[in-house]
Amino acid sequence: MKVAVIGTGNVGTQFAHIFGTKPISSRTLEDLPTDADLYIISISDSVVKEVAEKMPPVNGIIAHTTGSVGIEALSSVKSKGYGVIYPFQTISKSRPLPPSSIPLLIEASDPETLKSIENCAREYGFTQIGMADSEKRRRVHLCGTFACNFTNAMIGISQKILSESGIDGQIINPLVEETIEKLRSLPAKEAQTGPAARKDHSTLYSHRALLEELSMKKEADIYSLISEYIMTSR
Repeated sequence: MKVAVIGTGNVGTQFAHIFGTKPISSRTLEDLPTDADLYIISISDSVVKEVAEKMPPVNGIIAHTTGSVGIEALSSVKSKGYGVIYPFQTISKSRPLPPSSIPLLIEASDPETLKSIENCAREYGFTQIGMADSEKRRRVHLCGTFACNFTNAMIGISQKILSESGIDGQIINPLVEETIEKLRSLPAKEAQTGPAARKDHSTLYSHRALLEELSMKKEADIYSLISEYIMTSR
């Protein structure tokens, strides 16, 4: 199947690489082919509907890639069918990923379109493909924000403290890797360790004081909030 990818951001660039094409600007839709079997709109959530409304009539399928936007955002398109191809993975332009490492959640306007999207994805090497309607996808997107985006932000705080202390930030990598590895055999609640899990108030107080000493008031507030959550959710 011939695929056209609209959008030049992280996901658009990655998908264009996987589908063997060049990403197309969503602003102008310049060089949009007329003979693609699948048109993938991969842009910011807030402008999916706007770009969909600019799409010319096509004979192929049109799909967007966002987790928090419903399939109805494409209801105005004139196409063979429409749907969603949501990659549940952290994606950056500079780090190519094999399609087998990118789980997809798909949805479509009708069963035939759904099957076509699935077949196309498998043809290009995607192996982890699930079905999820817009409401389920919104929840998965929320979970991804906690599990990936927030986790990355916490690691960023750790790297900042280490850097300002003259310690190589790579020292935390084995710790992070083992934290993830444990989740293969334990639920997160059972894998939880640390002073909050032990209700070690002396260490919690000491850590907060150190953060304030380092002029990291915002990080100190985050530390207290998450520690309180851990203590009260066990």
